[in-house]
Amino acid sequence: MAARKKKQAKSGRGRWVSFGILAVLLAAVAVGIALNLPVHLRRISPPAVTPNPAAATPTRRNIDLGSYGVTVTDHAGKIKALTIHPVAIMQGNGPWQNLHPLQRQLDARIANPFMAFPDLARVTTSTTAQSALEQQILQNIAPLLKSAEPGWKIIGIQLRPALQSPPPGDA
Repeated sequence: MAARKKKQAKSGRGRWVSFGILAVLLAAVAVGIALNLPVHLRRISPPAVTPNPAAATPTRRNIDLGSYGVTVTDHAGKIKALTIHPVAIMQGNGPWQNLHPLQRQLDARIANPFMAFPDLARVTTSTTAQSALEQQILQNIAPLLKSAEPGWKIIGIQLRPALQSPPPGDA
């Protein structure tokens, strides 16, 4: 029989050389990346506390909106003079503007719901009727006052109604 050639055992050294070269290349890449990354050293400490400025306390301001009157017939059938003296209660901060240029618009926005209110005779005796009229006037004048007074908002209306006998000669 013919003698078979013996296969040479593969050298393990060649394999280790290729692994070594690969490891050196990977290490070089890792060092290169590490050198390009910015390093920030921080001391561990609590965050600095910055005091917040105190928020301005909103102030209240009452605006006299004039006086409005109409004659009504009370439940007894007598003619009476009903006057309201609305006061707008404003809350906010900031400069205050002069409302005189808006007086005609305010008069119209107050007088219209006042004159059209269905039960004016009860405004002095019924808190429900009075608050309903206050809400109508508030809804009418709020957009006007908001645009005229930035930084301020209207938070309420007080009517201060009075029902009295008409002046002599008017009846």
